[in-house]
Amino acid sequence: MLLARMAEAVYWAGRYLERAECTARIVQVHTDTHVDMPVGQDVGWEPLLAIAGVDSEFAERYSAALESGGDGPAEEDVIEFLLHGDGNPSSILGSIASARENLRTARPVVPREAWEACNSLWLVCCDNLAETDDRQNRVQWLRRVIAGCQRINGILLGTMSRDEAMSFLLIGQNLERADLTTRVLEVRSENLQPKRGDDPYDAVHWMAVLRSLAAYQPFRRAMPARPQGGSTLRFLLQDDRFPRAVSACLTETRGLLKGLARAEEAIDACNNASMMVATAAVTRLTTGGLSEFL
Repeated sequence: MLLARMAEAVYWAGRYLERAECTARIVQVHTDTHVDMPVGQDVGWEPLLAIAGVDSEFAERYSAALESGGDGPAEEDVIEFLLHGDGNPSSILGSIASARENLRTARPVVPREAWEACNSLWLVCCDNLAETDDRQNRVQWLRRVIAGCQRINGILLGTMSRDEAMSFLLIGQNLERADLTTRVLEVRSENLQPKRGDDPYDAVHWMAVLRSLAAYQPFRRAMPARPQGGSTLRFLLQDDRFPRAVSACLTETRGLLKGLARAEEAIDACNNASMMVATAAVTRLTTGGLSEFL
């Protein structure tokens, strides 16, 4: 039998590891896109705060800088807050620290190597925070986070027993993936409506969305067409074969819940969400109502 304390610890370990990896990838891709786009074509750094869901926390901490005016929050402030800022428990460093503590709590049910790898990643990230001050070194820091999280997940998947603890870990991971995928689509939806169809950078914007979710190559394999609203939305919402698509996350979560006791209410909620995604009229959503649907 799995203790509730252990179930909670492994669930949140899965969520925080996924949050750290996804946030690192989103910031990295946004940085690359920002540099590649001509002046006046980028969307600034504020969307990153909305994707992470920390707008209000950022505004509270950097209220003086925001009140001074300008074209929006400064790049260095947004990057600091998302990567390691005080007052942001969902920062990359904060997420790794939380995953580390939860893996420590769950040591009776997770491999020791997983906690050691997470502890090593946290130490390396802390020791090299100075790298985040400029763009070139920041990319290396972010890649180290992505590789470190993937290594931890590899250890867990390769050595952890397929029991209730693993189920809670994967449920947390999949819910975090689905949440972040919908957040990325919601924040980007206003800038990616068909009215921008004559924009020569339309495909670049959609390509950035795919890359931020590690979906560009899988998308090209599944739909070898030019990235655009309808096909990209359909892929990220409804493709059951891509593990970061919302439908795939819900399908795996439902399968994991079926192996747990007293999970009927959660299974019903998962079924309802899956049905909503599967029956969504993507073509109609691209012309309006996408944000409300997400």
